[in-house]
Amino acid sequence: MYISQMVKLFVSLCFSILTSLVVLPVTYATTPDGSTPANEGVCDSLKTATNGLYGLCVAYCEAQDLDMFDKEPPSIKILENYRKKMQVGDPDMPCVKCVMQSELDDMVSDGVASCNRLITNRISITDNDNLNFAEVDKTPGRERCRFVDVNTTPMTVRSHVIVTDKDLTVTAAERAQMYFDAIDATCLSIGK
Repeated sequence: MYISQMVKLFVSLCFSILTSLVVLPVTYATTPDGSTPANEGVCDSLKTATNGLYGLCVAYCEAQDLDMFDKEPPSIKILENYRKKMQVGDPDMPCVKCVMQSELDDMVSDGVASCNRLITNRISITDNDNLNFAEVDKTPGRERCRFVDVNTTPMTVRSHVIVTDKDLTVTAAERAQMYFDAIDATCLSIGK
């Protein structure tokens, strides 16, 4: 009788330890800033696309903590692999678009925006009232852009390296210049 109680106690103890080893790491898992990534769900439309695109999208758009501005954008290799796997009819990576003109127009519509041109190849615009932000860096070899809109649910965060189009019609430098010019023109339209 004493031995069977000891066996039950031992089995119970082992089960408790195993459960702790599985549950605790998941419970304490967090992103660098302690918040769930803002782009969660942006890849859902790819669940029925070409096999593998959904996972690459999650790795590029969702698994990164892109609302931390001091963080580098995701690996360009993931985007390159995504584009290699793409087939006719598949959409481009959902979080790769930078900032749209309509978003820039919204940022300056209330007249409470500021622009920053401290560096020759870099420009940013901030809607100080609504806490929206867009930035483009057109430095050769470092072309990138970021956009944040905290007023959407979930918060919109796009941060990526600008690359040459798959069909080579627009180079990374040309695309970065287009985004740069759009922000610059918007800043000039409000006298900034």
